[in-house]
Amino acid sequence: MFKKHWKKFLLSLCALFWSGCSDDSSSDSKELIACDLEQICPEYGIFYDCENEEDAIAGNFENCTMSYPACTDTYYCEDDVTCFQSTDDETKTFDCRDEKDNKTIYTEDEFKSKYYVEHERVH
Repeated sequence: MFKKHWKKFLLSLCALFWSGCSDDSSSDSKELIACDLEQICPEYGIFYDCENEEDAIAGNFENCTMSYPACTDTYYCEDDVTCFQSTDDETKTFDCRDEKDNKTIYTEDEFKSKYYVEHERVH
């Protein structure tokens, strides 16, 4: 039987060794760290930025720009890091501090490569 199927046997043996030497980097991947997101948003309110302060006092908002108050996003992570998210000109950054108050700034992609949101609380 071995003489008849030696090529198949040798091929399967090579395949077995080949799979053991794979280039798969999944064993090298880091585990993401869980964070709880606490989001505090104002219930109501609009900000008016008026060139003339008297317009705002008189309730004349035609020459004013209107904006809504932003939410405050705070991430509490399992590695004892607290991060605050801010958005400037369409770019999200994460200002993170550890228990010794060491500061690290992450871009959104850098943050997502290290952390994930496990629980979300909105106030």
